[in-house]
Amino acid sequence: MAKCLTRLAPNRLQVIAQLIPKADTRALLLRPTGVTMSKFEFLMMIASVVVAVGMTEIVGGWGRLARTPASVRFDWLHLGWTIYILLYAIQYWIGMWSYQQLEIGYVGQIYFLVIPTIFIVLAAYVITPDVPLDAELDVRSYYWRKRRVVFLSLATFSVAAWMADLVIAGVDSLEINFMILSILTAASMVLLAFSSRSWIHWLVLGISFLLLIVNFFTPLSFQDARWIES
Repeated sequence: MAKCLTRLAPNRLQVIAQLIPKADTRALLLRPTGVTMSKFEFLMMIASVVVAVGMTEIVGGWGRLARTPASVRFDWLHLGWTIYILLYAIQYWIGMWSYQQLEIGYVGQIYFLVIPTIFIVLAAYVITPDVPLDAELDVRSYYWRKRRVVFLSLATFSVAAWMADLVIAGVDSLEINFMILSILTAASMVLLAFSSRSWIHWLVLGISFLLLIVNFFTPLSFQDARWIES
């Protein structure tokens, strides 16, 4: 039996040796030539990773709250804002698609592709509580304690996103409507950071969700031609 295997082994090695060059040749024939990652794809990848980190933290926080054996006092207001931050991050990520039409020519533009995402990730991390193993967690109390960091981060994100358009697209492409919306959004977030009235937080949350719903129906063709038409 051992002799048979010894005799078969060289034959199999010869067959494999003959097949490997053929496989490599086929791979080279099928591989597209002259295809490289564009500058926009490379930079979008960095921003996408940062946004994904924030989204992962929020979804992971939901999972930790759901599976913890500790006693958790649930809060709808906190849940609403975690959902909003998650959708807000996705909306901004989709909005970055319009930058593909623009020429990114200096380092400062690259920074402003990433800077706004940092603040929304910070908001995502702060609004997600650490779950104790054997203690009670009052989510509403946590929300009020951390609201300043959360909403000041969102306010900074809103202003940074508008400044990114100025830096990347240029002052000539300034969109007045988006500028006003960004300022109003930042102002409302600053108000929430220093307000402890629940009805104000619910009101701003409801308006913010309405704006997100309107954005759901924005045609993708608008993103493709956003800066071309301006």
